[in-house]
Amino acid sequence: MKTRSAAQGIYELLRGEIVMNVLKPMDTIREAAIAERLGVSRTPVREALLRLADLGLVDIYPQSGTRVAPIRIEKVRAAQLIREAVEVEIVGRAALDADAETLARLETLVDDQRIAAGRGDIRRLFELDEAFHRAIFAAAGFLSVSEELEDLRVHLDRLRYISVAWPRPAEFIVREHTAILAGMAARDAAAAAAAMRAHLRAVLAPLAILSQDMPQAASG
Repeated sequence: MKTRSAAQGIYELLRGEIVMNVLKPMDTIREAAIAERLGVSRTPVREALLRLADLGLVDIYPQSGTRVAPIRIEKVRAAQLIREAVEVEIVGRAALDADAETLARLETLVDDQRIAAGRGDIRRLFELDEAFHRAIFAAAGFLSVSEELEDLRVHLDRLRYISVAWPRPAEFIVREHTAILAGMAARDAAAAAAAMRAHLRAVLAPLAILSQDMPQAASG
């Protein structure tokens, strides 16, 4: 049980570092170095890396080592397509079901995002972004669906984290969330859905530049 618990913690730590670009695409990951850093044996580190490989976040080369996987464009496109299909439907339902308390919670989250964007606190902005979307799922009564999408979203999140200020400033995210909230507050399911669709499609804007100019993207 201790090994499993350690492996889970290591998995979550490395997953977060990859998503937030602390560990960059094509960086080498050494089991021994991670084990020493965290004060554990190599067994839970190896288990965590195998899970990350299954998720597509690392590439393991037998006898050669492990590297952080490049951002794979096809995975990003697939994740965005599925997320759009689900969240556009969810926000339409939430627009009809959200109560005053939920709308106030969403408004607070948008205000906090505006502050984070003004400070250039990208990590906090993304935390608040996740909270905003989860609150919409909860308002529609489908929070469990949000949890099911977590592994899928990880490929989108990698792209979002490296491109939040390129070419789309963080302030744009706040504006897009404001438009979603406005549709919900007006009980206008169509307007909320249209704003959500535009918001979720905007993340794809950097893909063409990324694939041409940066070695951290791969087409397959």
